[in-house]
Amino acid sequence: MKKIVVAGAGSYHFAPAIFEDLFVRLRMEVEIWLVDADLDMAELSARGAQALAKAFGVKAQFYYTTQLHKVIFSADAVIVCSDFLDEAAWRKDFEALDAVGLGKQVRLRGGLGGAMQTLRTLDWISDVAEQMSQECPDALLILCESGHSGLSLGRACECAQRFYGIRTLGISGVAEQTHKRLALYLGVNEKDMKLTCAGLNGFSWVSEMRDTRKDVDLIERCMKEMGEDSREELSAQYIDWYGAIPAGERVTQYELLADTELSPRRTVPPMSGVGLADYEVRKRDLALLTVHGPMRPQGLKAWDEIRTTGLVSARPIEMLNAIWNGKAATVRSLNMPCDGAIPGVAHGRFVEGPGTVDKDGAHGSAVTLPVELHDLMEQLTLVNILYAEAGATGSRKALREAMEIDPALTGVDLLYAEGVISDMMEGQKDALKRFF
Repeated sequence: MKKIVVAGAGSYHFAPAIFEDLFVRLRMEVEIWLVDADLDMAELSARGAQALAKAFGVKAQFYYTTQLHKVIFSADAVIVCSDFLDEAAWRKDFEALDAVGLGKQVRLRGGLGGAMQTLRTLDWISDVAEQMSQECPDALLILCESGHSGLSLGRACECAQRFYGIRTLGISGVAEQTHKRLALYLGVNEKDMKLTCAGLNGFSWVSEMRDTRKDVDLIERCMKEMGEDSREELSAQYIDWYGAIPAGERVTQYELLADTELSPRRTVPPMSGVGLADYEVRKRDLALLTVHGPMRPQGLKAWDEIRTTGLVSARPIEMLNAIWNGKAATVRSLNMPCDGAIPGVAHGRFVEGPGTVDKDGAHGSAVTLPVELHDLMEQLTLVNILYAEAGATGSRKALREAMEIDPALTGVDLLYAEGVISDMMEGQKDALKRFF
């Protein structure tokens, strides 16, 4: 019986697919530990999952807790779906940067704000990876990113695998989210659109978009309409510069690039995309599922509401099943070491794109991206490695080298930026223990 630890058991975006695959579709016999900062959510998730397992005849053992570090021992896999957005820390970043006239550097990925968000997140990821290296070094770590969670997936994967030796894969919802956005924008039925995204996490681009019913390429049409749409000025700018349509639920590639007049200025905290009311509804549905089970009307309705939320194409359990049982799984937005499928990026650096997972690991599906993006992606992957080294080791030297080549810091004096971030780090020591 495999032991799976799920950090962020109440994840709105990923938990439904995890439970559905484990206990309904694949019916895997597992020992599952559900971890969440909200104990009520952890318990309700465990009891809801237990109701599914009972209904579908799955032999499984269920545990729940708020203490991740107590349950990692002997795990076969650790799945991280946690939300890394800390509003109080973000506000400190904003106040510090705005006070010195660098308000546009308040970001979640690139620049000074992105550096702080990265280092806070990697402190936590490093704790997990370090413990896994001691207690379950052969386990697989799967990191899940919804676009709202504040997790820089490329940097986190580099941190865990490159600096702690933990086999790591990432999965995101960028292809699904882009599919929904552009199908709506172009007025095409979602089921008739074939769409592929590729590049890097947070820096992904549309590499294929077709109307399968009419057998028509949609990329040229989309580029033309965005060029004429005042609401899509930023997309049009990137289309002009790079010859590619930016992927994502919204355009966020600017966070990893130098400021332009069109770059948004952050004036409000980033939103997770899920409100407290949504979580209360989720708790209610889990309670109904627990009491009635998925075979009775009230429980079935609750389960249908749970399973149809979140990201239906991001399925970490399918990836585990592929590795453990040999049945290949197709992943739309897989974060993995580059094996040549993404052009312009050195082998071994984490990229994001379509791929498959089987008993031999992850394999990218070849895509085509404009040559204008190649050097920039190569640069950004090196930036990711340096930030990952800084976060994993507390190296100020690696942090300085990352900032020196970070495209988002173009035009910002490096010595000045070093002083600013040093002051910001001093005020957040508790979240950056490897530096202090």
